[in-house]
Amino acid sequence: MRPLRYTPLVALAAAWLAPYPTCAVDSSTAPAAPPSPSANSLVLSANGSTLTGASGGGGGSLTFLHDFSAGVLGAGGEYQTLANAHWAFGSLTGSVSAGSASMKWTFSGEAHIGRGDIGSFRGLRRFDYDVEGAGVAGTFGGKLLVQLSARQFDVDTTHGALPKLAIGFLWTPHLQTTVSYARSVTGNLGTELETVRIDHYGSSVNWLLGGAIGHVAPPVVNLYTGLTGPAPQLREGYVGITKDFSHTDWSILADYLKVAGQRRITLTVVCTLHGGTSSS
Repeated sequence: MRPLRYTPLVALAAAWLAPYPTCAVDSSTAPAAPPSPSANSLVLSANGSTLTGASGGGGGSLTFLHDFSAGVLGAGGEYQTLANAHWAFGSLTGSVSAGSASMKWTFSGEAHIGRGDIGSFRGLRRFDYDVEGAGVAGTFGGKLLVQLSARQFDVDTTHGALPKLAIGFLWTPHLQTTVSYARSVTGNLGTELETVRIDHYGSSVNWLLGGAIGHVAPPVVNLYTGLTGPAPQLREGYVGITKDFSHTDWSILADYLKVAGQRRITLTVVCTLHGGTSSS
C-alpha cells in the first residue's frame, strides 16, 4: 500500500463544499511532499446536512486535478441545497511552489462563480454567487508555516473582503497543529473567526480534528437566510479521516456548526481516483 499524500483530502472536500469554510486550509498549510511526476486525479464528493427547524439539504461536486512537480491545478463544478435555497457554481483553483527544503514559498489562487435562488413568501429570488481568493505561504526549516490569504465575497446582498493569517508547526513527521485568525475589512461581512486544527499523517490513514469560534456572515459558511445585519455568533467542531486503498482515497468529514441558534450537522464523503502519470 502506497503512503497517503501529506495534503489531507478531507480538507479538499471541505474547500469545495464551502468557499471559505472554517475547517478547510489551503494545501500549502500541509507539509511539503516530495516532487512527483505529473498526474491527474478525479475527486467526487457527496454530502448531507440536517438543519434546525428546516429540511436540511445536500449536494455534491466533481473536480479534476492536475498535479505536477511545482503545484496543482483544479477545475470543477458543485451543486448544493439547504432548506429553501439552492445554488451551483464552477471553480478554478491553482497553486505553485518554489524554493528548497529549508525555505519554500507557495502561491495560490481560486475563483468560484455561479448563481442560486432562495425561496420566500413572495416566491423565488435569484442571487449571484462569486467568491475569489489568493494567498501566499512560506515554510521555514520544513516545520514552521506562515500563511496570509484573503477572499472577496459577493454572494446575494453580502459583500466584503476576508483576510486570514494562519500559523502552523510540524512537531513530528506525523503531527501538525495550525491556528488561524480571520477578520473582514470591507463590506457587510462583519466576520471575525479564530480556528485551531490538528492533523495527523499516518502510513495508511490520516485524520484531522479542529474547531472555530467567532462571528460570521451566514453566506461565508453557506447558510443563506436572505437577510443582512450584525454577524451572529459561530461555534464549530469537526473531525475527519482519510484512508488509502490502492489507487483510490476515501475521506469522511463530520462537521457541527451552530450559527444564530441554528445547528447544522454535515457528513461529507469524498472519493479521489488517482490516474497515472502524464507526459507533461
